[in-house]
Amino acid sequence: MQVLNNINLVAQEGKMISIMGVSGSGKSTLLHILGLLDEPDSGDVYLFADKVNFTDKKKLAKIRNNYIGFVFQFYSLINELTVLENVLLPMMINGIINQDYAKELLLRVGINQELFNKRSYNLSGGEKQRVAVARALVNKPKLIIADEPTSNIDENNAMLLMSLLRDLQQSFNTTVIISTHSKKIAKFCDITYFLSEGVLIDEDNN
Repeated sequence: MQVLNNINLVAQEGKMISIMGVSGSGKSTLLHILGLLDEPDSGDVYLFADKVNFTDKKKLAKIRNNYIGFVFQFYSLINELTVLENVLLPMMINGIINQDYAKELLLRVGINQELFNKRSYNLSGGEKQRVAVARALVNKPKLIIADEPTSNIDENNAMLLMSLLRDLQQSFNTTVIISTHSKKIAKFCDITYFLSEGVLIDEDNN
């Protein structure tokens, strides 16, 4: 079954882009390709004008860790690790650990110091997603991929999270691509696309 059909998407640096669509429209598939987690069956993916080689798995993993931050729908925090350790994990992979910067990010996303050494399962849904945002930013990535990051938190926390993500995106001049089915969430973004039956439509121009 073909999920995506002749997708052509150029993400401008420093922009916040939303991809809207109903459940099952292919949003997650598209984001997994853009985040270099999945290889497309046909076509090419370019990152910083360089064609991505999906066959070199080690290089691909390094590119993801250094240049792309991920905020997943279900947080993807590791319960056995503390809040601080979860944020430091991408740094640990590189062998360069800066606890002060990780703590600064946690404070900036609204996680109080008394939670730093708590296990992630002790947090609320909104707090877990804020930790996930800090973890996504810890390696100062050029691109953030956020796959329906507000779907498992209440509307109030969702609006707070999007305001925070927008503020951080502008502060770091990071490109953010977010999937959502909510027009309220999409309004935080510079550009909105709608994915329907595998076709991507520019909502701003159509």
